[in-house]
Amino acid sequence: MNAREFAQQLMEKHRAKVLADRSRPWTPSLTPATDLGYECERRIAYHRVRPNDAAPIDEGLASIFAEGDLHQRDVRAKLGEIGAEVLEAERNFRDEKLEITGTIDGRLALENGDARPRRLPLEIKSTAGTPPADEAAWRASESGLLRRYLAQLQTYMFLTSEPEALALFKNKQTGEWGVVAVTLDYEYAEGLLKKAERVRDAVRAYKAAPEAEKDATLPVRIASRSECASCPWRETVCHPAEAPVDPLLLAADPELTAHLDRRAALDDARREYKTLDEGIKERFKLTLGERFVIGAKWLVQKKKHGKGQRIDIELLGAAGGES
Repeated sequence: MNAREFAQQLMEKHRAKVLADRSRPWTPSLTPATDLGYECERRIAYHRVRPNDAAPIDEGLASIFAEGDLHQRDVRAKLGEIGAEVLEAERNFRDEKLEITGTIDGRLALENGDARPRRLPLEIKSTAGTPPADEAAWRASESGLLRRYLAQLQTYMFLTSEPEALALFKNKQTGEWGVVAVTLDYEYAEGLLKKAERVRDAVRAYKAAPEAEKDATLPVRIASRSECASCPWRETVCHPAEAPVDPLLLAADPELTAHLDRRAALDDARREYKTLDEGIKERFKLTLGERFVIGAKWLVQKKKHGKGQRIDIELLGAAGGES
């Protein structure tokens, strides 16, 4: 074995180990609080009643999960170093009535002059990009993952009557922290608990129904199909492309109407861009020279491309250009 073969072997063994550690089937007896962040209640129910039918995670996702655990341990250690020891780490919470479970990463003592300082719930998350700057930005985020984090924390706060909590986001690339203070939103949390109640009832009905009638007990698929692309049950048991949607729901969907209107506006802009782009590039193709500066701000360059040529256009000082 040479060094190159040894390097390949090490990578393959690491991938296999990470995948093995993260691919064991898990059948939750209760609804995980993070699942309540999904809009699709059918997906949440599938996790309870058909977990083994989920498509297996790939090596990349398994590695992301493993790295998240490493970052959590690192953050706990760093918090201790700056005098903010994490208490009650990895504390499980359950609500048997609503059939909800979850784990809070810990609590931090908030010194406020009282004999017994408050212990704020703490969630630790690692992120690949810029974390939300504050609670308002977090609530407004379109990230499904961030929505699930928020649902988990709000559920815990409601079930334990905690008015405030903290979320600590660690940037995986820079190591920087973003710490967001969160207040309990009763209306939002109550919506999550009502969702948990509907899922609970669907799961109970599913388990009690004869085999031929089980599918009918599950919540309906979301009309928008917005979460289907990433759903591990999409191609195994759900098959949303084969399930009809009530035409009236589509006809009266304001968000879908807005998206179609926006699509039409962008299509007009796309046609205009194409016409301008072709005209500009054709002009330079018919002009002697290879490099041009236009208006003291645009750089236009001719470059060989296969048997022909291409025209690159970029702003002066920009990192890259367009062809």
